[in-house]
Parts: sequence; C-alpha cells; structure tokens
Amino acid sequence: MHDAAPRPPQDYPWPEALPPLAVLGAGGAAEPAADLPAADAALARLGAAGLEGRHLVLAVGSNRNPQVIAAKYAHAGLLQDAQAATVLVTAHVTGIAVGHSAHASAPGYVPAAPFAAPGARTEVTGLWVTTEQREAIDVTEPNYERLALPVGPFPLELAAGEAPAAAEVYASRHGVIGRLRPLPLHASQQELFDRLAALVDPDPFEGDAAEVCARLAADPEDARALLASHGLDLPDGLPRP
Repeated sequence: MHDAAPRPPQDYPWPEALPPLAVLGAGGAAEPAADLPAADAALARLGAAGLEGRHLVLAVGSNRNPQVIAAKYAHAGLLQDAQAATVLVTAHVTGIAVGHSAHASAPGYVPAAPFAAPGARTEVTGLWVTTEQREAIDVTEPNYERLALPVGPFPLELAAGEAPAAAEVYASRHGVIGRLRPLPLHASQQELFDRLAALVDPDPFEGDAAEVCARLAADPEDARALLASHGLDLPDGLPRP
C-alpha cells in the first residue's frame, strides 16, 4: 500500500487552493480550464483520454491535493501526462458531510471520511479519472471502499458542467469517529487529538500533534481498536450494495 504524504502527517490534509476547474498533469501541476470543453481539449493536447467514459470520484481528504494524486499515479507507473492527466472540478454535494475515519493511517494521521448528513451541503473536489487511474487510487485506499453515490438522494453541483447521474466516493471501512453523532472534520490534527484526548483512556492522543502522529504510526491498529472499544466508531450511513 502506498500512503502519499507530501508534507508532515500532522499537517494533514495538506489543503491546496485550486481553481474551480483544472487539468492535472503527471508532475502534479494543476492548470486552470475555462469550461469542460476547454478541459477536454487540454486532455487531447496531452494525448490523454477525454472526459467521455471517465468516472467522477468525489474527494474529501488528501485526494483533494494534486500532489497526492500525482504521487499515487507515479507509484502505479502512470508517469506520463497521457497516463496521468486528470480533470479536477470543485463540486458541492448535498446530504453528505465530512468527518474522520475511525482509524489511524500508516503515517499516523487520522484521515477524513464522508458520512450521510441530511440537509448538509459540502464542498468536495471531483476527480474525472480513467478506469486505470481509478484502479491506481483504489490500491492506495485499503481502509476505504469506493461507493456509488446516486445524485437523487445526494444532489451534486459542479462548478463547471452538468453533474452525471451518479458519482463515487471513498467511504471508510471502519466507520467515522463520533459519539451519538459523527464529529465534523477538524481544522487540524492537533484540534482532533485534543478532542480525542478528552474521550479516550488510556490516552495515545495527548500531546503535540507530531508526537501523536509518530505514536499512532508505530501501531495504527491499536488506535483503531481503542476508538472501537470506547464506542467512538459510528456507521457512516452511506448506501452500500
């Protein structure tokens, strides 16, 4: 499994300001596009597959970072622009909110995960990916399952173009952190760790975020089991087959 971490784990999810619509190349640079026809033309110039036949996958955590996606492609051997070119679009999905998966990643941060939240409207990043690119991302997500998200119960708006009849999203296999209701995504790992330190005993979450991440990285499974033993792993409420 490849865990792309372009920056220290305590800085997760490494947010990056992106234009509403952009085309990502193999090097991780995202070039703005005016509209979907312009993005399609940019793909053609790179020798990449066009938008028709691609899949729209909604990213809520580190996959919103172009450098992360580029690193995952590189790990899978997708090293040329023609193989790695991806269209990124700002999107808003209704009925979904973002919290934290009830597990620790290999580098020690606690990653983001979506959950059903009727009435919520959440900004995400849509990735228009080929089947090969989607498979490359799948390999890096052993703690997640890719779910179809029908736009009937989960309406989707794109900053550019019309939303497809269905999109996909990676949902945690471990549930989301919360008690009674899921915790919303915290602005930083430090904020999350401080919150968890008040809820979990024995306490691996107390202290500086970098130290906590190192502690969790040493035994990610222990963190998952500890959250579960304290009843802090809630179902995400998302539709599964």
